[in-house]
Amino acid sequence: MKRITVSLPDELVEKIKRAAGGERQVSSYVATALEDYQERESLDDILAAWAAESPVPEDVRRQVVAELDRVGLTGHSRQGGRLAG
Repeated sequence: MKRITVSLPDELVEKIKRAAGGERQVSSYVATALEDYQERESLDDILAAWAAESPVPEDVRRQVVAELDRVGLTGHSRQGGRLAG
């Protein structure tokens, strides 16, 4: 295990402490969050490569996005965004 120093905004530090359950758990909380982020980034790379190899027709993409929005899985219905692609 290696110790590092990271500077963060005060407000974010307080949020992290609360979410972690106290100052003593901050390191494990941040480590878990960073591991999760790395896994998502790797998955995003894989999905982007698959999309480049086998593009989804726009009409199918719109249908899928609409269905995912309908059941609340994309968050786009709350944010007004659309699936990238």
